[in-house]
Amino acid sequence: MVGELAQAPAAGLLGVLAEDYDPDAARTELADWITARGEREGALRQLTDAVRTMTFRTRAQAMLDVLLAALPDGEGERLLRTLRRDTQLAPPALNALAHRELLSPEDMTDAEQLLVLAESLLQFVELAGGGNGAEETLRAQGPQARDAVAAALDSAHPDRAGLDELRQLAARAPGTHGARTGRARKARRSSGKSGRKRRR
Repeated sequence: MVGELAQAPAAGLLGVLAEDYDPDAARTELADWITARGEREGALRQLTDAVRTMTFRTRAQAMLDVLLAALPDGEGERLLRTLRRDTQLAPPALNALAHRELLSPEDMTDAEQLLVLAESLLQFVELAGGGNGAEETLRAQGPQARDAVAAALDSAHPDRAGLDELRQLAARAPGTHGARTGRARKARRSSGKSGRKRRR
């Protein structure tokens, strides 16, 4: 029932909203949770800190997506835009804004486009469970995957362990290792433009 999560911890709240609530119910539940905290700025800090401590990248992405969609009057977008300056949360925040076409490639710096590319690849590896599944997909993509991986490894993404895993996966998948820097930069620019439109 809506309202039953008013005393839930921030991480639990966002997790349940992401998995079990429709958009309208999520907005109501989140508003009630924030009101129960008494001080809005502090409540929002608790929510972003919950995302910060989440070890699974896809889960953290879902939690940020909830904040983007469920906070009222564009507050979610404004919050995620401030997270562009947050070293740890910038990659999923940029990813969320880009996927909702609230941020175009032209609005991002080259460094931010690299972060989005790296975040997407790291989430792919996580969803694939690493190992053979991820290797097979990378191998099937051939040179395109090789260039994307090289560009991601050139990023300032904070998940260095995840990037190291990506590097090892690429090394084990013939045809995806050893991309040249020039090709990686080209892939970075083209990947930022593919599949997205400018916000109207």
